[in-house]
Amino acid sequence: MSREMAGTGLLLGECSRRLDERWRLSLPSDWAETLAGEDGQCIFAKERRGCLSLWSPRQWGKWLEEGVELVGSKIRAGRLAGRLDHVQMLGRLLSTRHRRVSLAGRGRITIPENFRDFFGVEPGGSLLVVGAAICIELWQPDRWSEHVEQHMPEFRQLFDQLAD
Repeated sequence: MSREMAGTGLLLGECSRRLDERWRLSLPSDWAETLAGEDGQCIFAKERRGCLSLWSPRQWGKWLEEGVELVGSKIRAGRLAGRLDHVQMLGRLLSTRHRRVSLAGRGRITIPENFRDFFGVEPGGSLLVVGAAICIELWQPDRWSEHVEQHMPEFRQLFDQLAD
């Protein structure tokens, strides 16, 4: 079940989906509407093996633009001269990490070809669509179980820290 917590703008919830033979799935309609830009597009991003995220283009663009500008200013100021290997790694990852995709009717989205192996779900396979507060995540079920098992004990402390 998907939902946006009233008044918070946070995307919360979890639901199961299945990939069709053309690597497509349908997102919950309220989440698809929240993510899609005016042009019906959103941003796919690689997060961790077995997990992809979907972002609104406005939110992703703001985050990316601010970060890239900050790194660029540090390069221009010579503050990263001794860390060029890190700058190159960042460039490589930025080059392959995200991709703009179109949402089709009924919130249907296709997983891009260069994201499929990273995601690890084959056509006909199940996946989980999870609200991650500021974006939506698609999870390979075993990876999701591992993630929840690892991080659930930290929930109360995390909630208290963020809510304080």
